[in-house]
Amino acid sequence: MKNKVRIYGAGGHSQVIKEVLEINNYIVTDTFDDKPEGVHHASKNVAGGARKNLNTFPHEGDPVIIAVGINAERAEIAGFLNCTYEKAIHQSAIISNTTKIDEGTVVFAGAIIQPNTSIGKHVIINTGASVDHDNVIGDYAHISPKAALCGHVEVGEGSHVGVGAVVIPKVKIGKWCTIGAGTIVLKDVPDYSTVVGNPGKVIKTKK
Repeated sequence: MKNKVRIYGAGGHSQVIKEVLEINNYIVTDTFDDKPEGVHHASKNVAGGARKNLNTFPHEGDPVIIAVGINAERAEIAGFLNCTYEKAIHQSAIISNTTKIDEGTVVFAGAIIQPNTSIGKHVIINTGASVDHDNVIGDYAHISPKAALCGHVEVGEGSHVGVGAVVIPKVKIGKWCTIGAGTIVLKDVPDYSTVVGNPGKVIKTKK
């Protein structure tokens, strides 16, 4: 008997999550989206989201995964839904038994997560990402494909570590930061900052 789950979000990111779920013997019973113009061509039978009909939205029922790639939008949706949440972890991911992964988080193919790492709610650990030992990844963060976090790294709430970026050991990235693709992060990053380059430099910090 297959497990049941609902997906909130019907763009390209949702297609990856759906495939992970199906590999893990889940059936997607419902798909919701707030932006019909952004629905992926492969998404079928998409119902309207909760933004315009919060009181009538079916909050109760099968658990939900928020299948939205933009961190701020994922956090916003989690703030107004009153649902239980599921996780989606690809069978090819290598995850230590001592890693803790919170609700709503997705881990894609080929990702590696080493011992004593803690991953928050509604996080994306994308294809082939490497998260070494004793990391702390905050809620709504996104570790992009092929990004590499060394040991004892902290990534704050809502921060996005770009494709192929490298973060050296014991670096702390603040909340709601953007680390550009291919960036080499050698020192701590303040909250709300954008870092690019090799070595990484802060080019913008929101106040």
